[in-house]
Amino acid sequence: MKKRFPYYPIYIDIEDRNVLIVGGGTVCARKAETMMRYGGRVTIVSPVITDEIAKWEADGALAVRRKMYEDADLDGASIVIASTDDPCVNARVARDCRRRKIPVNVVDVTHLCEFIVPAIIEKGSIQIAISTGGKSPALGRTLKEDLQRSIGPEYAEVNDLLGTLRKSAKSVLPTDVDRKRFFDGIIAAGVLDMLRDGRRREAFEAVARACEAEGVAVSDALREALDAS
Repeated sequence: MKKRFPYYPIYIDIEDRNVLIVGGGTVCARKAETMMRYGGRVTIVSPVITDEIAKWEADGALAVRRKMYEDADLDGASIVIASTDDPCVNARVARDCRRRKIPVNVVDVTHLCEFIVPAIIEKGSIQIAISTGGKSPALGRTLKEDLQRSIGPEYAEVNDLLGTLRKSAKSVLPTDVDRKRFFDGIIAAGVLDMLRDGRRREAFEAVARACEAEGVAVSDALREALDAS
């Protein structure tokens, strides 16, 4: 059935969650590596696995069930990815997951997916997810490459720094509107451009002035940045 609406973008916590991947080939290995990087407890179901997956198994990084898929494999799974080369098995996994209300992704078969995996850009604490709705992964990769060239380390640096001010800002600025004005004002002061231009002391002083003006406590991280600049 044709979808009437696009996928809703969402970030989900998979740390210490059971992630089941059906299939043992190179695509499975790529998906497993990503899920492990985000803290998922990965189990692979496949009679045959790649050497890379076998090494992860030997290292205790993931678990492998060397068998054909069956419905009981879904017991305890929080998220499921089907990546076999058998369309019938993939469709069965999707059907079984829907019946159990387990989110499922079937690689390269968008109409069977309850979620799709975007192209991801990571710059320190900054994450950007790019999706073409499953229509053109190649275009998604191109967008990712273009954005990677335009987003520098200053974004993560400012993000981390502002994160150290949030607790104090919440305690002294009573409303969301007040806090939005405070943080938006720091960005509007041009701290990103200052950092790009190497004017680090100027950038951190601008943040400190904003804190002083609103009664927000200067964090240890901001003090350290001022001392080091």
